[in-house]
Order: sequence, then structure tokens, then C-alpha cells
Amino acid sequence: MTETRLNLPLFCLLTGGTLGLAAERAGAAPAASPSAASPGAGAAGPGSFERAFLRGGAAPGWSSEPAATVPAGARAEAGATPESSLFDSAEWRRIADALEPAQDGAADASDEHAIPKHPALSDRFSFGLGVYAASSNTEARLDSPSGIGTTVDLEDVMGLDSNDIVPQGLARWRFSERWRLELEYFELNRSNSKSITGEIVWGDQTFPVNTVVNAQFDIAVARLSCGYSFFKREDKELGVALGFHVTDMSAQLSSGPANQEEGKLLAPLPVISLYGQFALTDDWAVAGRMDVFRLEYDPYAGHVFSIGLDAVWQAWRNVGFGLGWRSLEIEVSAENDDWKGEVGSSYQGPIVFMNVSF
Repeated sequence: MTETRLNLPLFCLLTGGTLGLAAERAGAAPAASPSAASPGAGAAGPGSFERAFLRGGAAPGWSSEPAATVPAGARAEAGATPESSLFDSAEWRRIADALEPAQDGAADASDEHAIPKHPALSDRFSFGLGVYAASSNTEARLDSPSGIGTTVDLEDVMGLDSNDIVPQGLARWRFSERWRLELEYFELNRSNSKSITGEIVWGDQTFPVNTVVNAQFDIAVARLSCGYSFFKREDKELGVALGFHVTDMSAQLSSGPANQEEGKLLAPLPVISLYGQFALTDDWAVAGRMDVFRLEYDPYAGHVFSIGLDAVWQAWRNVGFGLGWRSLEIEVSAENDDWKGEVGSSYQGPIVFMNVSF
């Protein structure tokens, strides 16, 4: 019913105008009136009805006043109506009022389907700093030329903290519409002294049962990747990246200045990454990535598996706050002068950060 009420006046209006135009071009007057029959009025020229239609005034041959020779009451009794312009202001106002709700509805639908624009998907540079609540688990073995050493669980056997809060840095550079560079970095240093309950062979050192051994394990991980977004829209992107997890580790056991042994390992492990980023609104965006690779190349062999998830709230145009999750698993075996043996380390936990982008 609403559609009929909206279009009926306009249909009548256009139908009447078309009939009047046809009558004019056929040489017939649209309606007899004193003004049309008055001497000197002349015939309306070709196109005069169209010009009057476009101007919104009365068409030629149509009077905007009631005929003077016929009283209005008499015409009303006869069923006639006073002659007036089809385009008078009251008629146009009625049509405009009828159409206005439909126009507002179209605007609301357009706003409802507006594409969100979040700075995380468009800003060229982004820098973040946060705190990472990492839950750790580490096992390491240091061999010697004379034999294989003992695999030591550094949290269970040596008592290193398994839960730590450490700073973490993040950076992104979009150097073209689809290409980007990303960097993440964190480091964790732990140490503890404990009386051991079993013999430990660590490199060239042997620590007997009940010896108080000091253990120290330091790790720094830099994740660097170069990605290409094969699917890119204003509010979303999906891509693939190649990069490295550069891991710098050192592990030392000692029971005195003369009884200590340390192994060091710097392993640049290559990874393949899949990533995605989506703007939910102008203020909220989510992102995720997965890094994975397994490779053997002299003198290293190992694998990396890493996951990163983020939800970012843009409090101001260039400043946002994020909550995320990080998981990293690294296993490396090496055969070199600084470390001969194996190490496996995993870290997972939430991260809270602030980022600045422009």
C-alpha cells in the first residue's frame, strides 16, 4: 500500500502532462478558458508545454485562476474543479513529502553497507610496544667430543621460572599497496640455583647428584618477514610471506668458577607465513598469522611453528591498543664449535600492546 500512495500522484501528473502535450501538438487547446480564448493570446509555440513543464509553472493554455464567467460553486455542483496548475507548490510539496521516507531509507541502507576504514590496513608505518606474558618450556642437551650429554628440562630439573612477563616490540612498513615488511622481537633471560637429584653430563662437565648447580638460559627471538597480499581490499587482506626466525640462545651450567660449561647458538631459521587482516569497524580490526617450516642445512636442523593473533582498537586516528596471543615452538640441533647438541623451547601467552601508525 505504501508504494501505491507514493507513485500514484506522480503517475497522474505525468499522464496528464503527456495528454496535454499530445493535444497541443495536434492543434487542440488542452482546456477552454477565458484566458486561452482572449484576443491576442495567440497559439502556443512548439515546445512551450515542455518548457513550462521543466520550469514547474503552468503549461500554455492553462489558467492558474478560476474562470471568471462561471462561479466556483456552480462548477463544484457540476462536478468540475477549478482550473489550476498541475505544478503548483502544494502539489509538489505533497509529492516531496511522500517520497522523502524512501530517500531516507536509501541513505540508511547506504550507511549500513559502508566499508569500514581502519588505519591498520592503510597506514604506511606502524610501531608497537607491549608486554608478553610468556609461559615457557625448555629442554637442552650439550654434547662433547667424547659422548652425548644429558637432556635437561630447565624448568623442572633446574627450577627456572616457567612464567615471565617480558617486553615485546612490533613494527610494520607497507612499502607498496600489496607489499609489506614486519618485525617482532622479544628476549627472555632466566637463571636459578638448585641442588640436583640426578647426575648431569653437560659438555665436558659432569655434575654429581646433590651438587648445587647454577643454571642460566637466555634467548632472543627476532621475527622478520616480507609479505605480499594476493587479496587486498580497503577493509581486508590475505597474503603470504617469506622470512626468518633468528634465534640467539645460550645455556650454561656451573657449580663454581672451575666447573662451568656454556653452549651458544645463533640459528636463522627460514619460515613461510600466511596472514590475514580484517577491519570490523572504523575502530576495530583483527589480524592473524601462522609461520611454519622444517629444514636441515649444515650445521643446523630444526623446525619452527608460530602463531600470532591480534585485536586492535583504534582509540585515536594514529594511536591504538591491542590484545593478542603469541605461540612459538623452536627445535634446533647443531654441530659446531659453540654448540654441539640439541635444544627445544616453546613460548605461549597473551600480549597487550600500544601501537602508533601513520
